[in-house]
Amino acid sequence: MNRRKAITALLAGTAVAAAKPSGNGPIQLHTDMHVKLEEEHQLLSDFEKLYLPAVRKAPGFIDAKLLKFEKATIGKAPEHFNYRLIQVFATEEQRVAWTLAEGHKTGWHVAIEKHLKVPFDAYLYSTKAEAKPAR
Repeated sequence: MNRRKAITALLAGTAVAAAKPSGNGPIQLHTDMHVKLEEEHQLLSDFEKLYLPAVRKAPGFIDAKLLKFEKATIGKAPEHFNYRLIQVFATEEQRVAWTLAEGHKTGWHVAIEKHLKVPFDAYLYSTKAEAKPAR
């Protein structure tokens, strides 16, 4: 292989590597929250009407789920949390950018955070493997 071909191949490989997002797949932020019982109905409404329209505009946004705790099937139930918000973004950088965006003020602070009784916990996960239904 001559020098020109070697340099071209090296540059092409570098460009492909630079174009790939960091990590192995989407990231998930799991936020455990204690929602005031008297505000559950309003939280659900604000999630649909304020949070989802705002977060759907964020670059890299993939999915969001608001889960209500039902029961512990193994282990102990969480003492202080009755809801979990799961946000899925293509990259951690895009998720962080969302937290700095104007839509985050309405999407998180107005729609979600105001309904919380105690401080929340948030855990960041990276996707390492997943299974989808066979078609």
